[in-house]
Amino acid sequence: MSETTTISEPTTSNDIREERLERWVKQPPVGPNMQYLRDAERVAALDHLGHRDTVLDLASESTLTVGIDADEVVRLDFSADASETAREELGDRVDIYEVTEPEAPRLPFPDNHFDGAVCIGPYDWKFLDVAGLTDEVHRVTTADGLYVFSVPTPRSPYAANGNNRFYEPEEALDIISPGWTLTDYDLLFQYPRPLHLGINSLPESLQERFVTVSERLTEQLTEREMWHRASYIVLAARPMKFKSYLQRGVESLFRPTGENGFWDEVTDSIIRALNYEIDGDSVTWSRDESREWRYATMAMMGVLNWRASSVGSDRHDKKIHREFEYFDEHIASGELLNEMPSYGLGPLLSAYATAATVFDEKRESYLDSARTLFDHAVETVEFDHAEDSLVLYGATYLLEADPTDERVRAFVKRGLSEISDRRATEGLFHFDNATTRRHQNQMYTCWALARAIEVTGQTGYLTDVESALDYTIEHRMRKDGAFIWEDLPFYARIPGEIRNRLTERTPYWQYLYECHQTFFVNAVAHYYDAGGENDYTQAVRRAMAWVFETNGTGRDLVDVSGIGVPMRQVTVDGRMDNRQFTSGWRDQQYKGTYEVGSYVMALTHLLDGTIN
Repeated sequence: MSETTTISEPTTSNDIREERLERWVKQPPVGPNMQYLRDAERVAALDHLGHRDTVLDLASESTLTVGIDADEVVRLDFSADASETAREELGDRVDIYEVTEPEAPRLPFPDNHFDGAVCIGPYDWKFLDVAGLTDEVHRVTTADGLYVFSVPTPRSPYAANGNNRFYEPEEALDIISPGWTLTDYDLLFQYPRPLHLGINSLPESLQERFVTVSERLTEQLTEREMWHRASYIVLAARPMKFKSYLQRGVESLFRPTGENGFWDEVTDSIIRALNYEIDGDSVTWSRDESREWRYATMAMMGVLNWRASSVGSDRHDKKIHREFEYFDEHIASGELLNEMPSYGLGPLLSAYATAATVFDEKRESYLDSARTLFDHAVETVEFDHAEDSLVLYGATYLLEADPTDERVRAFVKRGLSEISDRRATEGLFHFDNATTRRHQNQMYTCWALARAIEVTGQTGYLTDVESALDYTIEHRMRKDGAFIWEDLPFYARIPGEIRNRLTERTPYWQYLYECHQTFFVNAVAHYYDAGGENDYTQAVRRAMAWVFETNGTGRDLVDVSGIGVPMRQVTVDGRMDNRQFTSGWRDQQYKGTYEVGSYVMALTHLLDGTIN
């Protein structure tokens, strides 16, 4: 925001807006203290942008437009008069001029068109649809592109006027949550309002001294902890192209194992996992020959969640049906039910029930299979183990597919009540199994409760989900966005540390897993679907950013794997190759299809509007 000279008031609010937009393009001269902010914003923005092929300038002040280093510059303004003023001021320095309405911005450009975009100033304006504009910029920006924009904070000396929009740091981050990842920022200092106004009244030579101090104080505002001292924030963000990630994730499940996919062309089914070896920057994949039923069941849960969503397609329907035929064969033989643990049974029940709502021609067949699984669950599940929560989760989809089944409804209500009773004062759920406090078990429980709340309407239980999510963010989410497996006290880790030294094996609390990120995202998505109102979007953004950027390796874990899904884990000291000392252990060097299922489901939730 830049100060301007006083003018006579236009007769209508629309006239005020139009004059402001036109005047913004070419700012009138101001004194050094006011010019300092204009210059600081411009320098920071252009420094972040660097050289780009094609840059979209969204109504920045014209001196910034002049400074853009790009092969092509496209400028968009929010009124025809403002655009004409820009054309008169900038001429052929801009290649294309466009206009859109600020209340409903639509960018007349194709997807993934610009590798850079900049917007310095307009995010102040109350009449601008900030969320809509940011979404549109996301659409037209390439995956490796950069968006630079500025926002004023309540520390701005102009906040007292009340004529503009001001953002606390958390609100600034909300603008880019969860579809963007923050790559850099600059914090700009301004004097408090009384001092600022007093400096403006001084001769320019005296103002310069205060400007020098402002510049020095701006240089000292470098850490995230200092955001609350800044008057302006210039943010640089990269779009998270979740659609591309999702497409590659789904594709991996149905790609043959001979091509480093998870589809066995002999049995026509999804395998348990792919194993990997790392040699420098090279990752070599091989088929895992073992079988655990729970892996493919969660993969299918994720696939059907995607298939039933607004972003799903029928591209893989043939293999989806064949996978269910494979499960049916083993259900009929009794093998699957005898060997399937509850945390495999629940996801498969979910997959069958969802398939019944997607494929009309196979509805009754898939419902029959889902009911067979449900009957087995009723006989075997007591909700005394954390993994039993996933059976409740699966049952909610069966109830949704057939709301008239009172037996399923009673089971869901019982599960909701009994699992809620497991919540301890700390906020987590305590079951009888030894691994009850581990992150994945707590998130599974959140999935189940939120889904049960959604299908029964018993929103009073939402506080149970909130308590677990709040505890997880406060006590288990690291600064880099990763979730630790379990927050054990030091004394409880001593035996494991001793075993680590004796057996050369990494203790589990030193692993950071990609699937733990998506387990959390899915819990938040289900919480919102159930009617939850707490804001967890920043935590979601941080959680997903760890997978693609902030994981300690400095690399996108999908790019590292080369197979369309993220690597399985990164240790707390930044290793993906689980080899220590001389002999090494490789028990964590695989990618399980259950992880892919949760990953696909999380990306689906991010794309279909569940998490905004």
